[in-house]
Amino acid sequence: MLRVIRMLSLCCLAALVPATAGAGWVIDWSTTAVNQNGERMAVQRATQAIAGNRVRMQQPEVITVIDYGRDQYTLMNVKKQYFWSGSIDDYLREMGQHRQTAMRERVAAMGMAEKMSKKNAEKNAGNRATDQKTKTIGPGDLPPVSITSAGTQEKIAGYDAEKYDVKVDGELFQELWLAHGLDLSADLDAARYQAIQEKTGSAMMGKSSKQYNALYRDPQYRALVAKAFVLKSVTHHLAGGYERIATAVRQEDVPASTFEVPDSFRKVRLADLFDPPPTPAPRPTGNPTS
Repeated sequence: MLRVIRMLSLCCLAALVPATAGAGWVIDWSTTAVNQNGERMAVQRATQAIAGNRVRMQQPEVITVIDYGRDQYTLMNVKKQYFWSGSIDDYLREMGQHRQTAMRERVAAMGMAEKMSKKNAEKNAGNRATDQKTKTIGPGDLPPVSITSAGTQEKIAGYDAEKYDVKVDGELFQELWLAHGLDLSADLDAARYQAIQEKTGSAMMGKSSKQYNALYRDPQYRALVAKAFVLKSVTHHLAGGYERIATAVRQEDVPASTFEVPDSFRKVRLADLFDPPPTPAPRPTGNPTS
């Protein structure tokens, strides 16, 4: 679960300073997950490229490319040289199907198949994942959100960042350090990003899914991060948490080939890309940086 959080917490990141020539940007990230016992896991490094309304995140095991203009989502397994590509709806549908198959296999392995009716087995396998439009987390299911400035600033990756405390249902859920001078809106459509984030968030599973969705749909939160960049975040949840920080932000020419799949990679089903495949849970919060 922590590996999934580390991977998916970075896949939608994007960070930009106010655009000048619009060449592109490269950001280096450091993420540390914490398990439910408070133990810090190994640091994971990632490098992100942003240009032309596209975002590429490279991590040791996976490369994620999101084209926000075309609603295109691509995952690459670097070791196997496999890739999967499709729309966000395709991604959610295939992940829903995989969850059903995985649950059936777990039930059979535990010797419980004969004790469950076919109807109950289908229900427990996550049928709701196959109908994202009718069975998702709705606004009425979400807890209240409150966001306050902590009144402190910190220099991160060369930029001044103001700290904010984010509480969900009265409990501290995130600490965010926002650089108000970093605005990606000229290079990445913030409204489109938030729409995709809300769609994928509604299909999240896990103990913190409501907290994340509460943030994605909160007007104050959306307005705050629309024109600022989250340089650092610390997330607290029942499974532990994680800390993410930008270690470098630099403007560079990013060629179009950066966002393309190498010719040597072979297209496969999403279920065959990873073992286990990634969960469709957009752990990041904020603008497309977090």
